[in-house]
Amino acid sequence: MSVSPTTLSIEDLKAWSDGCARVIENIDEAETPRHLCAALCALVPIDFSGVFVLRRHSAPIAVLDDIPPGTEAVSYLESLYLLDPVYDHFLRGTLPTCTLLDDICPDDFFESDYFLKYWSNVNIVSEFSINTHYDSDTVLHVPLSRVDDSKAFSQADIDTLTAVSGTVVATLRRYWNARRARYESGATKADSFHAHLRFVMDNFGCSLLTAREMDIMQLTMRGYSDKLSARELDITPGTVRNHKKSIFNKLQVSSQGQVFGLLLDALQLPADEAIGPDPLATLLESRY
Repeated sequence: MSVSPTTLSIEDLKAWSDGCARVIENIDEAETPRHLCAALCALVPIDFSGVFVLRRHSAPIAVLDDIPPGTEAVSYLESLYLLDPVYDHFLRGTLPTCTLLDDICPDDFFESDYFLKYWSNVNIVSEFSINTHYDSDTVLHVPLSRVDDSKAFSQADIDTLTAVSGTVVATLRRYWNARRARYESGATKADSFHAHLRFVMDNFGCSLLTAREMDIMQLTMRGYSDKLSARELDITPGTVRNHKKSIFNKLQVSSQGQVFGLLLDALQLPADEAIGPDPLATLLESRY
């Protein structure tokens, strides 16, 4: 009799049960997310895990972050999370409860300047996430990553994690009910930063570029190829390339990386000072 690839050993099930017991015993405590991720690791090998609270009107919160030292996770939380495909799907209301990152990211995401800036030090082989849709403005995001020499998540791994996702969702909903006030008590700074970031992203280049050029610039920074950008905007890839040439000419740059660098510099403009209707124009004026 053959054994199903999704069959778990008694030891695996006991480790999962013991992990769930620790979660239940500490259900409203700060360590609940760590116990929960440890229980998931008993079912499926995972190199790094985390729990992030994605919020529509404020910066994300890192409830649990096991990403190794030397990465740019802190910079991610304090900067361009709006370019992250998970956050983008959250805003659109299209983030699945269970998904592989490969299934929701744009085709050139792993070659984008955004990814190379914030995640290149983490050699992600495969990432699966479980997402708790708390309300229309809040999702608790649990990324489970394999890196370096690990193998990608198999279909059996995905089936196992999907099968227990209901427990993850229920646990995190309970956890956030109990602890959200503690996290949101000092949210004023995060709210202000989010508003500043949203303004810079939405208006970056608006006085210099056409609306279509701004669309293409934004999609490219998110990791969309010329072909995918064309499909998104219902134009041809050649038209996309022509618009990109126009963008480079207007901004006096020669690469998308330089455009991304200008965006990072624009984010350094003081949020409490007038930066005009176009942060990019303000930045360029300050240089000349």
